[in-house]
Amino acid sequence: MRMCDRYSLTAELSELTEAFRIDRVHVPYTRRYNIAPTQQVPVIEQVDGERCLNHHRWGLIPYWGKSSVHVKREMLADKPYLRYMLAKKRCVVPCSGFYFWRTDGKVRRAWRIVHRAEPAFAMAGIYEIWIDSEKREYPMCTVITTDSPFGPDYSVPLILHDAAIDAWLDPEERRPEAVRDLLFSLPEAEFRAYPVTPRVMDATLEAPECIAELDPSLPPMKV
Repeated sequence: MRMCDRYSLTAELSELTEAFRIDRVHVPYTRRYNIAPTQQVPVIEQVDGERCLNHHRWGLIPYWGKSSVHVKREMLADKPYLRYMLAKKRCVVPCSGFYFWRTDGKVRRAWRIVHRAEPAFAMAGIYEIWIDSEKREYPMCTVITTDSPFGPDYSVPLILHDAAIDAWLDPEERRPEAVRDLLFSLPEAEFRAYPVTPRVMDATLEAPECIAELDPSLPPMKV
């Protein structure tokens, strides 16, 4: 199983600006319950010395045309375009919880992973600016992932702790090995998982029911 291709950002704007020390909000902000690939998602960038909230398309469009919503940490050193982004184009993707699906035998459940104490946490992201034939610019981002404690078939986003966010967003820091050292795997003690509605698979569903905790005794979804 890959890392989720759904996540949520349910923190209030005031909570987000305070937690991440955002100086300017450049885009409209609304709480999101079921963010899906190719959608515009909130990202935090350092722009002209200020920490800004912007929108990027979730999913890179590499030269061969495949959309990548996440990239494994191990790949960052292998691909020249990823090394370039890691050195010069880093962002924070704020997240309140991400979803994944676990199959046990003939049943499948949807789960949500959340921080036990914080309304949002920082997923490490990198980005690129795609320019179309009319010279219009389209920012697009991807989330960096690593192996998951949930098993070998899972991956989870790499997390930036508060002390690491400044260095991650610092445009003067261009040493790939230095910024890779800022990335942390999901600290199991700080996060918890709970079952949610399988309807989060529907990218058109954008409602609070996506994050509601289900009774684990309810019948699971059949595969």
